[in-house]
Amino acid sequence: MTLQTPPNSPPFTYGRHAFALIRVGLPLALSQLSEMAMGVTDTILLGGLSVSAVAIGGIANNFFFTTMIIFQAMLGGVGVMLSHARGAQDHGHDIAHDGRSIMSAGFVLAVLAFIPCFLILSCSGWLFGIMGEPGEVMVKGVRFINILLYSLLPHIVVLGLFRVALPSLGAETLLLWIMPVMALCNGVTNASLIHGWFGMPAYGLFGSALATTLTGWAIALAMVVLCWRRPEVRYVMHPAPVRLPVIGELSRLGFPMMASAAAELLMFQITTLRAGSLGTHSLAAHQVALNTASLLFMVSLAIGQATNVRVAYWRGAGKMDQARRSASVAVMLVLIWSAATGAVLELFPDFIVRLYFWGSPADSGTIETTVTLLKIAGIFQMVDGLQTVFGGALRGCGDVYGPMLLTVGSYGLVGLGLGEYLAFAHHDGVAGLWVGLASGLGVAALALGYRAYRVMHRVF
Repeated sequence: MTLQTPPNSPPFTYGRHAFALIRVGLPLALSQLSEMAMGVTDTILLGGLSVSAVAIGGIANNFFFTTMIIFQAMLGGVGVMLSHARGAQDHGHDIAHDGRSIMSAGFVLAVLAFIPCFLILSCSGWLFGIMGEPGEVMVKGVRFINILLYSLLPHIVVLGLFRVALPSLGAETLLLWIMPVMALCNGVTNASLIHGWFGMPAYGLFGSALATTLTGWAIALAMVVLCWRRPEVRYVMHPAPVRLPVIGELSRLGFPMMASAAAELLMFQITTLRAGSLGTHSLAAHQVALNTASLLFMVSLAIGQATNVRVAYWRGAGKMDQARRSASVAVMLVLIWSAATGAVLELFPDFIVRLYFWGSPADSGTIETTVTLLKIAGIFQMVDGLQTVFGGALRGCGDVYGPMLLTVGSYGLVGLGLGEYLAFAHHDGVAGLWVGLASGLGVAALALGYRAYRVMHRVF
């Protein structure tokens, strides 16, 4: 792997760790905000049709992208191994696997991940039926997902693989070139194909799915071209013989990461489906609150991913004191961000509601419910940010099985179990589901934080 060894430099202070985390995290945050903005833009544009369109498009998009992200998480080991190898080489240690071998094995793993993901999404009608979704959601939501299926391959095999590889190769700024363009392209094509703007045919609800599919293929091709222009990335893009030990190591890291991601994302996904069973208006309120909270969470997620990269780098360098210092700075950064965004949700929920339902004003019940959910989301912004940073630090240490068990328990038993009880047995409705979400995230943050402290103070 052709990585430039840095010259002798002064010891890493807390300020330098903060700068390194921001250097890695800022492009990730902006790219992820751009991608999340696609979902928000879609929802706002569909809001110009009806509350029903917001609900159906929201649940279909949520189900598709949640399932896809779960399988993308299987590729997380690629980033860990590349960062570990980079840290080892920069500090004069032997590397176990070359970058080309890691990327080639990662490509094979991405193709393998695509297959079960495609099969699950193809069964969306059956799954919606099990969850008791309304008939309109069943018919139109399944058709929406079937259109999105045509974009699944580039999302997993190209965008998914490069998203975890580029920060580990020091080429995360490439994301700044491509992801904002993706959001802009998606917004223009959605507006054109939903409402018939710019002389295009108006396909309504299904125009949104078609626009997202076309954007996915265009951006994947652009990503390949841009990556080929960077020498350090082009080097690892050259195919190498696929070695079973590398695939085995990627799988050892990737499957628990996928299970952890599935536990968290399925908590939100199942909550969305259960919100749908409470009626279209509850589902619309839930979707607006979820889109808003998810958009703000992207910065915390980027800090967690940067923590993963930096901790793995220092672990590869054999300097766990620097890994601990980097993780501590990441905690400070995420606390600052999540406290600020939580305050926005608490103080300005009415403005956010008006932004979404601009074309067809919602009824007072939907507005009141949406405001309540936004305030609950403001409370759990902080614990959600903390759990993603602690999880990133643990992944950087190669610790994946313990966090998997902790997250499955926290999100499955506490998040879903408490939410189900409050919503249906205690009759708190969709607000009860959201209290369950906040509780599950809080338990996960405490458990992962304690484990990160224990793991990072061991002698490696």
